Amino acid sequence: MRVAGVVLAAGAGSRFGGAKLLARIDGAPILARVVETARAAGLAPLIVVVGPDLEDQAPTLGFESGELVGNPEPERGLASSVRIGLAAAAAVEPPVDAAVVLLGDQPLVRTSAVERLIEALERAPAPVVAAVPRYTEGGAPNPVVLRRAGFELAAETDADRGLGPVLDAHRRMVIEVEVPGRNPDVDTTADLAAVAELAWAERVRANREQVERLREVADGPDFYANVSATFRDDPDRTGDLVLEALRAHARPDDIWLDIGAGAGRYALPLARLVREVIALDPSPGMLGALGEGMGEHGIANVRAVEGRWPEALDSLGQPPVADVSLIAHVSYDVEAIGPFLDAMERAARRTCLAVLMERSPASLAEAFWPAVHGEPRIALPGLPAFVDLLAARGREPAVEILESRRRTWADRDEVLRNLRRQTWVEPGSRKDRRLQALLDETLVSNEEGTVGLSNAAPLTVGVATWQPR
Repeated sequence: MRVAGVVLAAGAGSRFGGAKLLARIDGAPILARVVETARAAGLAPLIVVVGPDLEDQAPTLGFESGELVGNPEPERGLASSVRIGLAAAAAVEPPVDAAVVLLGDQPLVRTSAVERLIEALERAPAPVVAAVPRYTEGGAPNPVVLRRAGFELAAETDADRGLGPVLDAHRRMVIEVEVPGRNPDVDTTADLAAVAELAWAERVRANREQVERLREVADGPDFYANVSATFRDDPDRTGDLVLEALRAHARPDDIWLDIGAGAGRYALPLARLVREVIALDPSPGMLGALGEGMGEHGIANVRAVEGRWPEALDSLGQPPVADVSLIAHVSYDVEAIGPFLDAMERAARRTCLAVLMERSPASLAEAFWPAVHGEPRIALPGLPAFVDLLAARGREPAVEILESRRRTWADRDEVLRNLRRQTWVEPGSRKDRRLQALLDETLVSNEEGTVGLSNAAPLTVGVATWQPR
């Protein structure tokens, strides 16, 4: 079938407080995420029904010419947008066979769900003209796929109810298709926070499940044990823009909590400036390297605690336990990000700080995944998604972008160890040989005697600062 996409985006968002569809989740406006899903599902042409408030936003949302159709009276309800959208789809030349009607405030709708609905409707016999999802975790049956013969059902819609009541009245013309998960609306600011956390969790979970499906080696009890030395750094170093940004927040009487402190890259230099640093990390190998750094540099005011966040908060005492909570390159792979941030804020009296890259450090291996595993790597969320998440939770983070640089290593062996850890290949296996072949094609030597990767983009790092609630 030739299938059009109709995105309903003319609502005022009054329960949200206005401008709902421009609110950002996971690095993009809500409406842009829905449109991206429609495009990924191959829906063409794409028709986005908007009200007067969004018609002038087309350039910022990346819409193409002719995709926007105005609803001059969105106050008449969702039904008016359904009729306008399906009328536009019916007028397309050459004619389309069907249309998928999506709601602009459902940013987690998945391409796979749209494709499953279309496939089910293609197989369905007459008199079926519509396919709707039945989500395994509950929720409203959207989006809806309509054969062209079902476009006339738009005439029966009324007020703000859309197609739901009409399809309920014509059950013999509708098939239900089981779809995993759920597809929540964003109606209020509380919904935005919940959906932002869910979007983060889904990306982390998909990234992890991809590893479990393709890995050749297990992680072992301490993932960082063999590489902990590479995370050590001179606590008295200069020229580190991130460290200088953190030092600007330090006060002599402060207690800092460094969550995921590792080998002390930031905990040790900060200890020179504050009363105490609580360095929390789940890796014994990392904490061992931290202890070596403390001894080497004569730093005694770091309290090393082995544990995972947020469970470890209870073991640190009655919250708040510090003046400042810090995470540095932590949270990219944290699925339960809401409880993680809740505990981080409970732990801090004054300030929360997050040092993150726009793409996770593991993204350096993404270019190798298609050659090694035969499929693209599912990316983890980074700084833009983190900032959007804080805003969705009602915080007002200040963000400072500090530097963008290409990663370097001492030699080829160090790069290979890093790439093997991020592709989970068995040394000597067929996939490992593919990895090494591509590594040799992309390895470049730098003037200072280090090596880099020609297929790895620079990593941009920033610091987000916000006040705990």
